[in-house]
Amino acid sequence: MSGIVDFFRRGKRQQDVFTELLRPHVELMYRMAYRWTQSSSDAEDLVQDILTRLATRVDELQRVDMLRPWLIKILYNRYVDLYRRQRNGPVAYEHEVWTPDEDALSSPVARAQDQRDPLGQMEDQRALLKGLAQLDEGQRDVVLLHDVEGYTALEVADILELNVGTVKSRLHRARAHLKKFLMAGTF
Repeated sequence: MSGIVDFFRRGKRQQDVFTELLRPHVELMYRMAYRWTQSSSDAEDLVQDILTRLATRVDELQRVDMLRPWLIKILYNRYVDLYRRQRNGPVAYEHEVWTPDEDALSSPVARAQDQRDPLGQMEDQRALLKGLAQLDEGQRDVVLLHDVEGYTALEVADILELNVGTVKSRLHRARAHLKKFLMAGTF
């Protein structure tokens, strides 16, 4: 009987460790999943899938030096796997172009802006979101990870499995495109 009690105690401790390790990262994981999927239900499913897969790997999670980028990399890889499976599945889906929605207004960028001119800030944010929608997926991912979430170019390269030079190049091109779009005022 004591073997069963020990099993449940050990399971409870691992569950507590799992929660302690991942709780600070769940909101970020959801934000990134939402940006990639553009659907709250798909983002929730993606995060839940990752958390479920990691639930039995507490020992491995404890050994990870930089957990935040590691989690985002896993999330991104799973998103790509699911996207490819969906694209190559028996049901053909049209490739959707990323378009900002009202939920994007509650992003960290929106919350970080100065509150002196809310109407002007909202217009600026809408323009920026429309500019982001004009970028190709690779450039948008780099900008979101680097400029919005604050990852370094090296971390972005690791997450997206790209060369650092490619990340810097995409970032430079994306910023130039955004600047041109915003300066033109065609939004």
